[in-house]
Amino acid sequence: WATDRAQVLAPSTLRKLVSTLQSIYSAAVLDRLVGSSPVVQLTLPAAHRERIVPLTVDQVRALAESMAPKYRAMVYVQAGLGLRVGELLGLQVQNCDFLGRSVRIDHQADRDTGEMVPPKTRQSRRTIPMPKVVANELAAHLAAFPASPTGLLFHTATDRPYHQAFYGSQVFAPAVEKAKLPAGSTSHDLRHHYASVLLAAGESVVAVAERLGHENATLVLRVYGHLVPGSEERTRKAIDTAWDPPSADSVRTGRSS
Repeated sequence: WATDRAQVLAPSTLRKLVSTLQSIYSAAVLDRLVGSSPVVQLTLPAAHRERIVPLTVDQVRALAESMAPKYRAMVYVQAGLGLRVGELLGLQVQNCDFLGRSVRIDHQADRDTGEMVPPKTRQSRRTIPMPKVVANELAAHLAAFPASPTGLLFHTATDRPYHQAFYGSQVFAPAVEKAKLPAGSTSHDLRHHYASVLLAAGESVVAVAERLGHENATLVLRVYGHLVPGSEERTRKAIDTAWDPPSADSVRTGRSS
């Protein structure tokens, strides 16, 4: 079964399916429904994750300017808060504390129905600092396009949240092409942009995980580890200092030994 599925599925997808099957058989063994699990000693194809190349600020700005005015703020909000697309589409004005400069995420728009549902995980319920660019764009957006009666910031003429498929294919994809961004760019790339900016500024991996609503920092390290600024000079300095500590005279004069 695993060999057959390996011919048509991506390695990462196959590994998830095998892991699920392993869990099923492990439970069956505990319940004494089977004597042992057959999901053992499998050789699976290696799963290689392509390194993410995040969009730059100029690219994000070009993307936003390639959209119709009523959609433009959606790019700045997602790039400036690192939201999942469902969280973006379900964002309500009552979630935004302009005085305290923060945004509270406690629900998202369902992919299929558009109804407000709980976030993806428990950690996805979070409060995110609101940067000035997001506050300014939201203020301008609300002045031109008032929120719906339920407080939705981004909504259709019938006061419903935009459908994810519509936003992705009819709004986002054409803007990607118009802005000449890398082919295949999606709204999720704005989330990558957010993480890359925080890491480049020296924000801790733990803090980035909290902002993104991840359960732990492991995923951040696995996906964005190559974006963490290098620490070669700090490494050299640490070892040099340990092996050749500065003398008392050099400390007083500010010179190294």
